[in-house]
Amino acid sequence: MSATLYLEGGASGADSKELQIRCRAGFRKLLEKCDYKGRMPRLIACGSRQVAFDDFEIGLVGNALGDYIALWVDSEYPLTDIETTWDHLRRRDNWTQPSGATDDQVLFMTTCMETLIAADRGALTDHYGA
Repeated sequence: MSATLYLEGGASGADSKELQIRCRAGFRKLLEKCDYKGRMPRLIACGSRQVAFDDFEIGLVGNALGDYIALWVDSEYPLTDIETTWDHLRRRDNWTQPSGATDDQVLFMTTCMETLIAADRGALTDHYGA
C-alpha cells in the first residue's frame, strides 16, 4: 500500500521545476515534524489548484487497490463542515466529486493568515478554541 498527495503549490509551466522541488521539500519538512518520517507519502507539487485537481482525478484512475490518493489544497475560506469536503469544493470551485472519491481524500490547508498547517479540526480547536 502506498500514499500519494497531490499538492496545490509550486508552479506550472516552463520555469516550474525548481519551484516544485522547493514545494515538495517544504511539505516534506512539515510532514516530518508531524511524525511522518519513515512513512512519507509521495508528494506531487502540481502548481495551480486546478492542475492539482486534474492530476488527482488522473491519479484516482490509475491507483492500485488499497492505495491512498489525496488532494491537498487551500480551503480558501472556512468550511461549514469538515466532513463534507466535496460539497465545499463544489460550491467554491464548481468541481464535481470524482467517481470513487471520498471526503477523507481531500485535505485542506487552514486559512489563518495564509499559514499552511497540517492538522485536524479537533487539534486546531483544542489549541485555539472555537
